Amino acid sequence: MKIRTMLLAGLALLAPAAGAAKLDTAASKEIDKLLKLVLTQPAVGVTRFGELPTGGVFRFVFQADATLEYYVNAICDDDCENMDLVAIEADGTEIDIDDADDNAPVLNWQASVFKSIVDKPKGIPRPVTIEVRMKACKAAVCAFGVVPSKPEE
Repeated sequence: MKIRTMLLAGLALLAPAAGAAKLDTAASKEIDKLLKLVLTQPAVGVTRFGELPTGGVFRFVFQADATLEYYVNAICDDDCENMDLVAIEADGTEIDIDDADDNAPVLNWQASVFKSIVDKPKGIPRPVTIEVRMKACKAAVCAFGVVPSKPEE
């Protein structure tokens, strides 16, 4: 019984975690270089890297400010044929989607709170779920990177 429990525990450690697999440092650096080529706005927040198989989905919550506009750029490796990107409000409403047949989707959403420059509020929380959807990958998994950005003020 003890050996069986240890075996099951060992297998659990080998099982893949839910979500995107973590990239090694060299692959992350290459994807980061590609992101910097397509990024047109200053990056904000953390750049997320991972690997997904065809049909795989990776989600993370980006803590946005409701008074600001944002972009989200993603890029996938050469084995990737099609990757989609979606931004979803906390209530489940879709803000933006890029479902074109390409490997470099881009999102853009506007502020949800508008006030004059004089009384513009700062720091109104707007948690937005970013969803990376791997639609078609020629390999077992495809590497990707995704980074939020915003226009300069």
